[in-house]
Amino acid sequence: AGKDETQKSSVLKLLHTSYRLIESWEFPSKILGNPNQISEKLADLKMGIGVLIKGCVDGQTSLDDNDSLVPPFEDFYQTLGEGNLRKNFRLLACFKKDMHKVETYLSVAKC
Repeated sequence: AGKDETQKSSVLKLLHTSYRLIESWEFPSKILGNPNQISEKLADLKMGIGVLIKGCVDGQTSLDDNDSLVPPFEDFYQTLGEGNLRKNFRLLACFKKDMHKVETYLSVAKC
């Protein structure tokens, strides 16, 4: 049980950090070109992470049965053109870099 609690705590920390990181992107995304698409994706990510946090806090081990993840993501790749897909990939690559920095910071802070 100790290992499971530690993993749950780590996952919750990462989810909360991800949530805050998305919040920190909300204002700058409105200044960028075509802010509606970015803001929409951030809102979708924020909602998805919120659902994951709630599932983790409620002790729900699997979110596969959770229908609240379906609406924002069900047609995501079908509605994107090649150019938009590339832009979203770059945005997610930047987000991944930021998340890696957060993970590194958290691991250094533990030491």
